Amino acid sequence: MKSKLVIVAAIGIGVIAFLAGTAVSGQGQEEKKAKMPGPPPPPPPPPQLKALNVFVGDWQSAYEHSPAMFGEAGAGAGEFHCEWVLDNRFLMGRGSSTGSFGPYESIWMATYDPAMQAYRSFHFDNFGTCGIATLTYQPEAKTWIEISEGVDFMSGKPAENKSTMRFVSKDRLEWEWHQKVEGETEFKPMMKGSDTRVSGK
Repeated sequence: MKSKLVIVAAIGIGVIAFLAGTAVSGQGQEEKKAKMPGPPPPPPPPPQLKALNVFVGDWQSAYEHSPAMFGEAGAGAGEFHCEWVLDNRFLMGRGSSTGSFGPYESIWMATYDPAMQAYRSFHFDNFGTCGIATLTYQPEAKTWIEISEGVDFMSGKPAENKSTMRFVSKDRLEWEWHQKVEGETEFKPMMKGSDTRVSGK
């Protein structure tokens, strides 16, 4: 009888030790999980982005292009919507127009790149264009200047593009696009137009 009690007591002690060990082990794992660092929070949006707020809204556009585009002059009209996306780190504009180009759709994105310490923009359209540009702002003239590399419509040669966007008022901007094809020494006018903010949107 005595030996049976000893065995039962030993089993009881073993169970208690196992449960205690499991509890300690579980507690250790919880402490490890608690101490494991999570992903770092994203940096705050750079304050330079505030300058791009002037583009936010709904716009109506009108444009005309020179014969350099398709061999003859033409015109068209459209609309453009611009808003902040991706936690207010990128400005995205979506546009559509009709006219000399036929049905035309585009996406334009702009941001400030802290690594490059410069404003950058990106352009995509239903012609398959993928453009990357740098933006600079001239506060005294209320003008944005966009410089990019591309391809001439007519010749297919590499070309440098220069666009200016000047705010003549809070709700109206006038823009021009000039291009210099490889081998040329001067920029030639390609397109110009104006965008008017739609009130009440």
